Formats: sequence, structure tokens, C-alpha cells
Amino acid sequence: MQRNAVRLGYFLAISLLLSALFYFFAANWPALDRWGKIGVSVSVLVLFYALSYAGGLVLNRHSFLSNWLLVAGGLSFGISVALLGQIYNSHADSYMLFVVWLIPNLLFAVATRYQPFYVISYVLAHLAVCFFLDPSVIHVTRDEEWWYMVYWLIALGNLALFWLTGTERLKSRPVHYLSFLVFQVSLFLSAFADVYGALPECLYLLIGGGLFLVFLKWMPNRAMLVLTATLLALFLLGKFFWLMFEYNSDLFFLAALLAAAGIVWGAVAGMRWLRRQSTREDSKWVRFILEAFTVLVTLVAGTMGATSLTGLFYLLLPGSLATYVLYFLALLGFLIPVIIRSKLDTTVFYTLLTMGYLIATGSSLFLGGYYWVIFLLALAYVWVASGSTPVRLLTQFVFLLVLYIKMGDWSITGEWALLVLFVFQLGMYMAPRLPVALQNSSLVYALLSLLVLAETVDGGSAVQVGANLGYFAFTTYLVYRTMHRKERIGFGIALGFWFAFLLMKYYDFFWSLLHKSISLLLLSLVFFAVSSWLDRSAAAQREVQPLPIFADKRKRLAIFSVVLLQLVAIGYQIWSSETILAEGRSVKLRLEPIDPRSLLQGDYVRLGYAISTLEGEQFPDADGKIRVVLRPESDGVYVYGGYYEQNGVWNRPHQPVPDEIILNGRTIGTDRVEYGIESYFVPEGTGREVERSAKYALVRVGKKGDAIVEELSN
Repeated sequence: MQRNAVRLGYFLAISLLLSALFYFFAANWPALDRWGKIGVSVSVLVLFYALSYAGGLVLNRHSFLSNWLLVAGGLSFGISVALLGQIYNSHADSYMLFVVWLIPNLLFAVATRYQPFYVISYVLAHLAVCFFLDPSVIHVTRDEEWWYMVYWLIALGNLALFWLTGTERLKSRPVHYLSFLVFQVSLFLSAFADVYGALPECLYLLIGGGLFLVFLKWMPNRAMLVLTATLLALFLLGKFFWLMFEYNSDLFFLAALLAAAGIVWGAVAGMRWLRRQSTREDSKWVRFILEAFTVLVTLVAGTMGATSLTGLFYLLLPGSLATYVLYFLALLGFLIPVIIRSKLDTTVFYTLLTMGYLIATGSSLFLGGYYWVIFLLALAYVWVASGSTPVRLLTQFVFLLVLYIKMGDWSITGEWALLVLFVFQLGMYMAPRLPVALQNSSLVYALLSLLVLAETVDGGSAVQVGANLGYFAFTTYLVYRTMHRKERIGFGIALGFWFAFLLMKYYDFFWSLLHKSISLLLLSLVFFAVSSWLDRSAAAQREVQPLPIFADKRKRLAIFSVVLLQLVAIGYQIWSSETILAEGRSVKLRLEPIDPRSLLQGDYVRLGYAISTLEGEQFPDADGKIRVVLRPESDGVYVYGGYYEQNGVWNRPHQPVPDEIILNGRTIGTDRVEYGIESYFVPEGTGREVERSAKYALVRVGKKGDAIVEELSN
């Protein structure tokens, strides 16, 4: 067990160190010039690989540490690439950043067969696709047909990965489940594309129904079956709400209410028939179908029924009277089924319970007085009276939601409300004899309350620092506690919230990125020191460990080749950018800045140029490369000179003049151009001032038409 604590400590220390590096470079500290930043980033990259190599060959007890440092090197390469984009003001969060980052990690995955590299490559590939489809710096308008095709391409690509990992041609269980999730979500989104009439909806229902049968009968898998059923239910609900907004009338609500009852009746009849036809050998298959159908029917019929009943009453009765009637009707609607639980079919019970909870939640929040207290007491009775874990999970969620909202109405500040929820749910998590599922849900709600509290607390710097340190210390304690108690799901929850804190700190403007970087670095050193001390004290506990990746000569050669490729890529980017800065012509462009924060590279000003729109022009290729001629006006500002070249053809006969320059770009639509100089990175906290004062950009243009933003001026 102590060896596990050592491994966990080293893992957390490396994670903190990577976070510190990421925050440091994102801060864009002005005291460090570009060569200093490049030197630090490349040194860290090489250091990770050197330590990984040394750990693999010298310290045999630390094969895990050698492998993790190798992964850290692959991640730090992405930080170095992002830093170069920041230094030379290339696109913020450009898809090419993730493509360049992806290539060596994918090569590492192929060479080492190490699972973290597979997962990292999968995530980076999808980030590259996302930023290619929806760039963060420029606004691109796509039509519905284009998006429908993209959803299907993503779905088919992930389906291929799912098949490869399922047949173990590619051995990666994490990618197996990730690809299935993305495949399902892509199909789900494609069903809402407004193209080709009813084809997207029918195709999704056909494929979703087919997958339902596949994971039900031929490839029984509870998680995939429930996910498929849930997305099918959400699709049906989405279409129901669309129809409701289109045909809002008492007849529609009545028909929908009858349809919900029909769905429940059909499901009950079908499941009774299935039970009669099944044999003992089919018990697992029957259990799967009952669970999946319960999820599907409860979501669809319960939501349809609650919405239809609410809409019908508000159309037939005055508003206030309808709310009171619905409130008491909802209380009876879920209390009576709990009382006569043994006489009801499971599907009917959960549908009535869901309807009652939905209606009672909405009406109790709108009613004044203490009706919400009565509702909470009724929920407490359901909790006590029902021994069913699913019922208690649903009841717990509704109870906490209503309690949090109504505490706000009681003039209890959000911080105190979150603190109450945290203490309440932590007590439930620590309570003995509580089912594991309820312990885990209580842990989620407790940590979620504490995370939001740490992010939103307002009481001065001391209180905010205390809240953040308290959250970090508590989640770290829970990570070790759940590991020691072998609570696998609890450990995953605690570790997930531990990393969520690190991610959310990036967008927390209370502390500067530089200060957060220093804090994380110090914490990393503490974790390294404690883990090293535990490691020495546990040295006598010898364990047989797998050989590190570097122990294999062929893998070692492959790794060295990939590392060399990374250094060459960094060197080429530096050389090409420095060449433009040294040899390019300086031009002045009029701009219109906006200030956001990059996913990886820190604060930047998003630049919109006067030359981004070529008035009066219609490009023959709306998504292709273009060369635009710029000529100076009397004040020295360069503007569109009236000429552009696309696909080797000029828009009109062009005769070069001495002062003109040609700038490379890419068309966005029929009259807009993106030049690759739409981002200018600034030190943290200075973006607003730049936005107010900057009126021009000084751009260095190379001989081949590529450009780099040097500085902004007023």
C-alpha cells in the first residue's frame, strides 16, 4: 500500500509541475525575453526525456516514474509549441498547434504501445478537428449540410476506432470507450441537422435502434446499452419539445399525455411478455433489457407526461390556481406510488415518480410560503420509505436542488448555501452502512459544492486564499484516503475534482497566472520530497515491476528519433519566424482588437484588420489560399491595393509598384480573408488597456508573403 502512495505522490507531483510550466508560459511574463522563454521551454523538454531515460536505465525500482516522465515530455512538447505561437503571435489555439503536438505523441503510441499516449493522441486529434471546424480567432459560417457531413465523418472515424479496439487490432480499452462515446454523440447531433427532410431523424432512429439490439442481444454491455437508450430518449424529448413549441395547444398536450401513457403501457406489456418467454439462461439478457427500457421509458414518458400535464392545466386554469393544483397533484403523484410500491410495475413506478418530482419541483419553486418545505419533507419520507438505491439517488438530486435554490430566497448568501450542502453531503459520504452508489453521489455533490465555493467565495484575499488551499488540501486527502480504502470509483471522483481545480484556476482572475505558477511549483516540490521520503522508507518492500519503456533497445531508438523530430520541428519554427523578423518588410495596418484568453497560450488580443474584408470583391474560391496586394496611403498605413491572386489567377491585370507588398491569406467566405496574424499575445492583465489604446499593428512580412505581428501602436 505504501508503494501505491509513492506512485500516486510522484504522479501528482509531475502533474503539478506540468501545470506550473503551463501557467508560467501562459502568463507571458515580460521580464523574460523571447530567447529566455525558448531556452527554458526547450531545457524543460530535454530534461523530462533525460530524467525518463536515466530513471529507466539506472533506477530499476522506478519503471513507472520513467514512463510517466516520458509522457510528461510528450506533453511539454505541446507547451513548447504553444509558447512559440505566443512568442511569434501565430493563431491562438490554432488547429495546427494540436496537429503538430499530435504527431510525435502518435509516434510514441505506435512505438511504445503505452496507453497514456493512445489517450493523449485521441484527445489531441479531436481538439485539432474541433478548432479546425470552429476556429477561436475568426468567425466562420457553415451551412447545415456541411455540419451534417462533418458529424457523420467524425462518427464514422470513431466507429472505425471502436471496431479496431473492440477486435483488439488496436489494444486500448480507454480509446474503445472514448470512441464509442464520441460516435454516439456525433450521431445524436447529426439527427438535429435541418437538411434532407426527415432523413437525419429516421437514420438516427434506425441506427440507434440497431445499436440497442446489438448491445442487448449479440454484444451484451450494460454501460453502452444504457448510453444508447439515454441518447435515444434525449432525441425523442428534443423532438417532443420542438413539436410543443410549434403546436402549443390543449389538444397537443392531451395527445402527448395519452402518448406518454401509451409508451408506458406498451413497455410494461412488452417486458411482461419478455419475462414469460425467457429462460434461466436468458436472465442476464433480460436484466439488461429491463434496465435499458426503464431508463428509456422513464426519461421519455416521465418528461412528456409532466410537461403535457403542466401545459394542459395552465391552458385550462388561471395561472396561480394551476400552480397550486399541480403542486398538490404532484405530491400525491409520487407519494402514493411509494406507498403502494409493491403493487406497481417498475416502469410505471419510476415514470410516476419522475413526473411527480418534475412537477413538484417546478411548482414549489414558484409558490411562496413554505410549500417547498413540505416538498422536502415528502422527499425525506420517500428516502426513508424506499430502500431502492435508484429512487434514493433521484430523490437526493431533487432534494439538494430545491434546498439550494430556496436557501437563496431566504437571503442566505451563495457561499453559505454551498457550505451547508458541502457539510450535509460530506456527512452522508462518511455515514456508515450507506450503499456505495449513494456514498459516491454524496461525494460528487460535496466536492462540487466545495469547488464552486472555492471559485466564487468573496471575502477578501485571505478568505479566497484559504478557500483555495482548503479545497486543494481536502481533495488531496480524499485522493489518498480513497486509494487506501480501495474505493475505486471514489478514487476516480476525488482525482477528477483534484484535476478540475487545476484546470479552473486557469480562468480564475483573483491570482495572476505567474503567482499560480509559483504556487504550483512549490507544491510540486513538496510532493516530490514527501514521495521520495516515503520511497526510501519503503525500499525494503521489493516488488516485481515491468521493465520501463527505455529498457527495450528498439523502443529506445524510436523514442530518440521522435525526440529529435520534436527538436527539429521547434528549431524550424524558430528559424522561419526569425527569418521573417530579420528580413521581412515592416508595414502598418489599421485594426480593431478584442480581448479573450487562449486555451493554452494565455491572454491575447484578437485582431480584426481593415484589410480582412475586401469590399466589392467576390472570391471564386470561398475556402482557399489567396495572395492580397497591399499598398500604402499617404499616412503610411497599408490598405487593399485592388488586386489579389487566387489559384494562380489575378482578379485583374496586375503591374507591381515599388512600395506594394503581397500578403498570404486564406479566404473565409466570398469577401473575407484571414492572414494568420489575427492574434497578439500580451502579458496577463494588460489586454483591456491594449484594447482601448491600440489602433494599428506593425507587421513584418517575409519575402514569400508570410507575416508576423511585431507590435501594436496607437
